[in-house]
Amino acid sequence: MDAGWAVFLSAVVAGAFSVIVTLIQKFKKENASDHEVVMGMLKMVYKKQGTVETKIDKVSERLTDHIQNH
Repeated sequence: MDAGWAVFLSAVVAGAFSVIVTLIQKFKKENASDHEVVMGMLKMVYKKQGTVETKIDKVSERLTDHIQNH
């Protein structure tokens, strides 16, 4: 193999690995942004959980009062 082919093949290999690294970095960024979206949704669900528990307590008290009236 002469020097020209060696340079050509090394350029092809380097280019292929560059593309692979670029794709991996792109997926890594997308994964991080997806995690941010999911964390936002989980925080929203956590906040709503408190209001649901409060509503359940109120309904429970009203039901208890109603049963005692009977």
